[in-house]
Amino acid sequence: MLFVDPKDYDEMVEVMRDYAMREDGDEKGASEHRFTEVKIDPSKGSATGYIAKYISKNIDGGDLEEGIYGECPLDAAARVDAWASCWGIRQFQQLGGCSVTVWRELRRLKQVQDLPERAKLIVEAADKGDWKQFTQSMGGVFSKRTEQVFKPHYEFSTDKATGVIKTTLYCATELVRALKGVAIEGRELITRVFEWRIESLVRPAF
Repeated sequence: MLFVDPKDYDEMVEVMRDYAMREDGDEKGASEHRFTEVKIDPSKGSATGYIAKYISKNIDGGDLEEGIYGECPLDAAARVDAWASCWGIRQFQQLGGCSVTVWRELRRLKQVQDLPERAKLIVEAADKGDWKQFTQSMGGVFSKRTEQVFKPHYEFSTDKATGVIKTTLYCATELVRALKGVAIEGRELITRVFEWRIESLVRPAF
């Protein structure tokens, strides 16, 4: 769901449709189903209500009577969640506004003594779950990411056994960066101090 100035609406729709149809745009059904534009109809509900229903449908199915195809919403949500987890697909992404990643990482931050007063207010707002105060203190709704007080801090992921930087599953030359914390005024604050790994439990034979 996007909000856009009315004068830019038609151009935005055409750009999105162009990207959607670039690959295999001539396949059967693509022109009808690949890209669908729907305007918000106030008589059917608000933008907030639409987003709340959409998220609920994909997280736990709570407070819904049925799924898109009439199935049990709880079962449908469980299947969507399993599919997204299996393939590492992010289901929801906010465009614009302050960094949600920073918001989450600041809630992990334990030490704030050496931070500027404004930064302390931001950490306190995140810790209390006050998104409004967090946004205002970070620079406001329309502040650019480069101008916000805190930024996410990433580091290259390395293989502990070999010391080699890891690459993605899809490209041997694309290096993997992992979120480690936040950065402020050139200073990195590590919030993720543990590294988890999956190990097989082999029981000894008697």
